[in-house]
Amino acid sequence: MSTETKTVRYRAVSAGAFLSGIVGIDLFLNFFCAGFPLVIYLVVGGLGAWFGGACHDRLARASGGARFVRRVGAFLAFFSVCGIVAQFALPVNWETKCSWRYCGRAMGPGLLESPFPTGTPNCSAWHKCANEYPFTPVEYDSALRRMDRQGCDAP
Repeated sequence: MSTETKTVRYRAVSAGAFLSGIVGIDLFLNFFCAGFPLVIYLVVGGLGAWFGGACHDRLARASGGARFVRRVGAFLAFFSVCGIVAQFALPVNWETKCSWRYCGRAMGPGLLESPFPTGTPNCSAWHKCANEYPFTPVEYDSALRRMDRQGCDAP
């Protein structure tokens, strides 16, 4: 395997290892009506990729410590992938007290919103969004148009 291929692999594993902390915290924060926006995932993944590239020479050694770090990094990257798949696969419960926080995600992807999908909100969820979420005037008008297209009454 070429050195360039190994560097890319180390960067990917390091980015996954760094993201595993954010994914774990994000899964935990779901219980407290909080979460991380996409920009945080991008910054932390970028730091992990940079760190993995910068430490390529140290991690490529055949020593026991480097082997241990590579295995821990691979485990954390695997945890990160599993957590991200769980975030994409878990359905959003629009009937909780925290469901207002999904409103920004329901409007579409954005750097300051969580990167995970929400599905299509029902009419009561759209009403909750219109009444509780701090939309900008443009976003509020867009939410009203979506509610109209879905056949929901105005809030």
